[in-house]
Amino acid sequence: MSFGDPRLLQGLWLLPIVVLLEWLAARRAARALDRLIGARPGHVLLAQVRPRQRTAGAMLRVLAFALLVLGAARPEWGREVVRRGATGSDVAVVIDVSSSMDARDVPPSRLDEARREALAVVDRLQGCRVGVVGFAGDAVRLCPLTLDRGAARLTVEGLTSAAISEPGTDLGKGLHTALRVLPGGHREQQAIVLWTDGEDLERGAAAAIDEVVRAGVRVFAVGVGTPAGDVVPVVDDQGHVVDIKRDENGNAVRSRLDESLLREIGRRTRGGFFAASRPGGELPRLLASLSAVAQSGRGNRLIERPVARFPWFAAVAALLIAVERTVARRRRRDVADTPLGAAPARAAAAALFVVAFLPAPAAAQSAWARGDRAFKAGRYAQAESLYTLRLKQRNAPADVRVNRATARALAGHGPEGMHELETLMQRDDHPGLEAGYNLGTLLGEAKQYNPALGALRRTLERNPADQDARWNYEVILNHKQQQQNPRQNPKRQEPQPSQQRPQNQAPQPNAGQAPAAQGEQQQPPPRSDQQGMNRAQAEQILDALQELQRMEQQRQRKVRVLKERRGRDW
Repeated sequence: MSFGDPRLLQGLWLLPIVVLLEWLAARRAARALDRLIGARPGHVLLAQVRPRQRTAGAMLRVLAFALLVLGAARPEWGREVVRRGATGSDVAVVIDVSSSMDARDVPPSRLDEARREALAVVDRLQGCRVGVVGFAGDAVRLCPLTLDRGAARLTVEGLTSAAISEPGTDLGKGLHTALRVLPGGHREQQAIVLWTDGEDLERGAAAAIDEVVRAGVRVFAVGVGTPAGDVVPVVDDQGHVVDIKRDENGNAVRSRLDESLLREIGRRTRGGFFAASRPGGELPRLLASLSAVAQSGRGNRLIERPVARFPWFAAVAALLIAVERTVARRRRRDVADTPLGAAPARAAAAALFVVAFLPAPAAAQSAWARGDRAFKAGRYAQAESLYTLRLKQRNAPADVRVNRATARALAGHGPEGMHELETLMQRDDHPGLEAGYNLGTLLGEAKQYNPALGALRRTLERNPADQDARWNYEVILNHKQQQQNPRQNPKRQEPQPSQQRPQNQAPQPNAGQAPAAQGEQQQPPPRSDQQGMNRAQAEQILDALQELQRMEQQRQRKVRVLKERRGRDW
């Protein structure tokens, strides 16, 4: 069992005070009775007093108070599946992972501070889709837009200055890649949060800023570093500083914050500039600015949540109070004078009170919710029955028909479910879009590629922002193309058994594979009727293999030289 607000459990410390007050009230009543009748034990008033009645009433009241405190803390146990709507924006988190971000002018380092602030931002983007981009000499999309903030957190936590193999700093590529991560349309609901020291060694930031301005995406630039700067360290795999960066003349490289460039980015894109020259930076102001970005609905999602049980505690507490108030505190003149049926009437009233206030069990959910839970568990036949039960009620929404048709198709009644989805797809509302998406997905799984593509194409024409439909359309189209052209990249054919040499025969080299020595053309060795080879053939084969190995090593060295970067790499 857990509690939604465990702080309210501190109210249980008031129980001793309540018990003390009850004890003081009992003593006060006893003294008043003594003053009234004195020490006469056979007084007529004492015949009407019930023994231990006040103690039982006090216990009921104290127990009811404890139950009310526990109920206020919202006790929870068990799980239930519910639909919940979500609203949010699309945010691209762009982090500079170049070598200059290892500078220590912002403790413990620029990259550590950027990573810490990015994690704080991701934690507070509830309902938003978050993507992660890292850039140095190149830019890479490390995490696509997703509602899974845990995946984005793992990506940010794993960032190091060795995450991008291409050294250098190309701020323009970082902004270009962030724009490609954000889908087209609804630019007012999108934002880029950039953590960098502002260095742009490739001078591509100006063109990227113009592109971002034309797209209408707001950029919130966070400058990590100080204007005075610091030397750029060389860090090993363990994160230890082993040296410092040096330029061509052997002088230590010093990296400084380019605040003017970052302020220009924030001004031209209607975003803002935030300084992170100290731990903590301007994180509250950054979060407030991000909250001003427009948000839109993200649809409904099935989520599991704990079941609140506080009505049980409230009902039992009310029952105890009702019992305490209805039980007589004094005897009647005579038991026989009690009206016939008074006690059963009070018991019936208490029973009706319990029935009226007891909450429904967690299992008594709607047929729709139980059908969603069965669908999620893979019990499609049970889900179909529950959806059918919901449709028999009044004002059943069309979403239930879509769910039932999908469950029917997955439960083994494929043609019936497909036909019903095809009928629902003709609607122009949200259930029609969902029916088209489900129909295209099911047809694609059944390898009916043409009708699947048609259904998904119709869904995309009506809702171009449906990323799931676009993804399924591309996957199904790829499978269709592979089926039509199964040998686009044929592998090298292996020799047939009839072409294989005998078991003990040595392989003959191909004269065209070995280069000629000193301009002379090499001739293939003469064949021998014997199964072995002579010494000249063996030496020629070894020479050819050595020549091939030497040429391969030279080729590999040329490739490494061509990929070597020259110039500044921080």
